Amino acid sequence: MPDLNSYKYQRIHDSKVAESICVAAVVKVLKFDPKKMTVNVQPISKHLENGKYESQPPILRVPVAPTRSGGFIFRPWFKPGDTGVVVYLDHDMDATVTGGKEAVPLTERNHATTDAIFVGAVVSGSYEVKGLPEESIAIAKDDGEIYVAITEDKVIIKNTDTTIAEFTANSIDMKSVDMNITLEGDMKVTTGGKVYLN
Repeated sequence: MPDLNSYKYQRIHDSKVAESICVAAVVKVLKFDPKKMTVNVQPISKHLENGKYESQPPILRVPVAPTRSGGFIFRPWFKPGDTGVVVYLDHDMDATVTGGKEAVPLTERNHATTDAIFVGAVVSGSYEVKGLPEESIAIAKDDGEIYVAITEDKVIIKNTDTTIAEFTANSIDMKSVDMNITLEGDMKVTTGGKVYLN
């Protein structure tokens, strides 16, 4: 029969080992560097230290993981106070992130805060996504007043309280009280039907 004290000791040991492994954390953005694509962040979950919950130290110059491929980048813009998530990589990332190639880790550290990657902001608190078209992918302001949305059959552009353009496969519908159009160079209009100018 297993010794009860040994079982308790093993559970305490396993718990301490699990506590010491950094996997991921919810953080608050303190500063964003759009040129280097890094953030300074503050973990917002307090950790237990000597029987008392304490704030964790900030993590500085954390690389942001935006969508980047084939010579294109989706560049987000973070502001202080944005809530996000960092992931702590399994190995020292100095050689791989700096060089962007397969490399031997420069140190033996694992799951360290110095090897954090910011994977993006999350919707937190009482914020609700509103004002955006259903079943669409959209880039928008938090309040939904300005957006570009792609639905199954059209692209919609909205500025303040007016939908200014809708693009479908066979039409462009532009709505505006006042519109200034500037053309540089020649314009050629080819149509099989009529052109109406009011």
